[in-house]
Amino acid sequence: MTHRGHRVLFPMILFAALPLAAQTADDRVSQLEKRLDTLTQEVAQIRQEIDKLKGAPASAPAPAADTEDLTKVDVAPAAQPTPQPSAPSLADVQTVNNVVNPAASKVFNPDTSVIGNFLGHFGQYNPADPREPFRLDEAEVSFQAFIDPYAKGNFFLSVTPEGIDVEEGYAQFVTLPWDLTAKAGKFKAMFGKANTWHTHTRPWVDQPLVIHNFFGDEQFHGDGLSVSKALPNSFAFVEATGEVYSGEVDGIFERQRASDLAWNTHLKAFKDITESSNVEVGTSWARGTIANGHSAFGGVDVTYRWKPLQQGLYRGLIARVEGIANKRDDTDRTLRGFYASLDYQLAQRWFTGVRIDSADEPPRLAPFGPARDRGVSATLTFWPSEFSQIRGQLRSIRYGDVKTVNELLLQLEFAIGAHGAHAF
Repeated sequence: MTHRGHRVLFPMILFAALPLAAQTADDRVSQLEKRLDTLTQEVAQIRQEIDKLKGAPASAPAPAADTEDLTKVDVAPAAQPTPQPSAPSLADVQTVNNVVNPAASKVFNPDTSVIGNFLGHFGQYNPADPREPFRLDEAEVSFQAFIDPYAKGNFFLSVTPEGIDVEEGYAQFVTLPWDLTAKAGKFKAMFGKANTWHTHTRPWVDQPLVIHNFFGDEQFHGDGLSVSKALPNSFAFVEATGEVYSGEVDGIFERQRASDLAWNTHLKAFKDITESSNVEVGTSWARGTIANGHSAFGGVDVTYRWKPLQQGLYRGLIARVEGIANKRDDTDRTLRGFYASLDYQLAQRWFTGVRIDSADEPPRLAPFGPARDRGVSATLTFWPSEFSQIRGQLRSIRYGDVKTVNELLLQLEFAIGAHGAHAF
């Protein structure tokens, strides 16, 4: 009786379990279908994101798998070899980096800026420095970026109505042994103070007479090599610079032989006097060939700065004195000149200043004999923002004993783009 009961009970249990097993299999298939749909959607989204980063049109979503096949396939097909993706190109890497990290684009693009210098002139005609009533005198275009971890490239193009000229273009090496730095290319000589400035960094519209007479409006610059080194000591920051140029420097030196070179040396010391003031003293010496021998320049410059800590945004003062002497073999006298200036900050955006000039005229400017030019000027400058400035300059110049010229110079400078800081 017992065995017969068992034989009857077993078919009944099996018959009752069949629907439950079928239900469990159906649920498993539904779960797999939902999981497959989710994975398909994720793959499509990933493909669209990759296409977007590469700049290609988005791919169409992958078709949904036939879920009926899941119930028919008992054995998975043999795995097929998956093609290996090709290595990404440099353009693809750059595009992805720019989208994910916009700052990465600076690795491939230098800092670029344009600074415009618009001038106005009113007053008497100046034969030594003729100017138009209005003129976009210059647009300085700069490109600056690190070449590699060892050097930085700097290019400054001067665009004027006369044409385009490379004002400066050089590689600057900043990780040399023995704490040396060097420049190779075309650059302004480290002679004095005013000679090193670009137009937009001057505190005046014009050049001081001593720079104008001795070096010309293009200043002392040329193609060559420059090496600088800071000299450690406990008293002040001291830096020595030695430079060599091709013997032909416009308006200053003239190459007579292929081996002729021009030389320049500069030594400066910077010292903090108090928390609000400091002083910088420099000396320079340069020598090169001219038609009838040699020409040598010597210079001394002193700069005093005052900037109170509590009123640094509203008050400040800079006093400058620079003197230059020129000894030429084609004249029996030493030419001398200097300027002295004082610039004071009246308010956050207002500055004023005065300058006194005196300089001998070299033979190219005084063909009939010795002459000495003298001048005085006053400036008023307003900075609407750090990207623009408006300046007026009244100046009176006495050329030798012949003529006095009174003028009003107006200047609007405006900048766009990122422009690296110049040497302090």
